[in-house]
Amino acid sequence: MAGPGQHLVMPGDTVSELAQRYGVPMRQIASLNGLKPPYRIYVGQVLQIVPKPAVEASRIHRVQAGETVPQIAARYGLQTAELQAANPDLPAGRLQAGQPLRIPSTRSQPPSPASTLASRPSPADTGEAPLSVPPEAFRRAAETPAPPLSREGFLWPVEGEILDRFGSKPNGMRNDGINIAAPEGTPVRAAESGVVVYAGEAIPAFGRMLMLRHDGGWLTAYAHNRTLLVTVGDVVRRGQVIARVGATGDVTVPQLHFQVRKGTQPLDPVALLGSPRQLAQR
Repeated sequence: MAGPGQHLVMPGDTVSELAQRYGVPMRQIASLNGLKPPYRIYVGQVLQIVPKPAVEASRIHRVQAGETVPQIAARYGLQTAELQAANPDLPAGRLQAGQPLRIPSTRSQPPSPASTLASRPSPADTGEAPLSVPPEAFRRAAETPAPPLSREGFLWPVEGEILDRFGSKPNGMRNDGINIAAPEGTPVRAAESGVVVYAGEAIPAFGRMLMLRHDGGWLTAYAHNRTLLVTVGDVVRRGQVIARVGATGDVTVPQLHFQVRKGTQPLDPVALLGSPRQLAQR
C-alpha cells in the first residue's frame, strides 16, 4: 500500500484484483474513490482502500502471503524501524501468512497534504513541481504516448556508491531496486525518455518519489528525493534532470532508491545499466 489504507496503482492493477487482494468489496473501493463503471484506474494513482477511521482503529495486522515488513510499514504510514521496534520477535526469515504484527498505537497521523505543502516555500520560489495532483492528470498521463526509447540503454540516474543492492535480504526484507549514495541536492536524471505517471510522497517509506512510464512496458522509479522538478503528465527526455537527491522517507543519509520494472516484474537495475561513467553530463 501507499499511506494508511491506500494503494499506489501499478501496471496490471484492476479494481477487482485489488478488492480480492485486500479482502474488501469492490464497491467499497469504487465508492471511496468516486469511481464509475467500468472502474478505470491508472498507474501512479493513489486509491483509498480502507476508510480512514477503520485504518486508525487497526492495531493488529495479519500478514498476507508475500507481504514484507517494508510494505506493511508503508501501509500504516510507519517507518520500517518503527514496525520492527514494535515487533522485536520478528523472524529472521520470511514472514508467515497469518502471522500477527503489532501496529504502534502512539504513532501520530502524518500531516495532511495541505498542511505539508503550506509549511514549504512555494514551488515557484524553489523550482519544485507541485506535489498536489488533480485526479484528471493521471488519466491524461495514461493516455500520453511514451516517447520512443533512445536505443542507448538506461542511464545511471546518479553516480555513487551502491548502499543496498537488489534482491532478498537475510532478515526477510527485500529491495526491489538499488540505493545509490549521492550528496544532498545532486541532480537526478531520467534513465530513459518517458512520461511521468507519479510524483508525490504517498508512500511514507519512499519519501518524495517519481515514477516514469517508458515505451515497451518499462517503468522506472526514483525515491527519497529532496525536490521533484517534474509532475504527472510531463514528458521527459533521457538524461533530463527530474529531481534532486535527498533523504526523505525511511532513510537517514542522502541517497536515491532506483527501480526498473518490466510490466509488474522488478528487475535488477545493475544488470540493465552500463558503466556509471555513462551518466548523462547535460
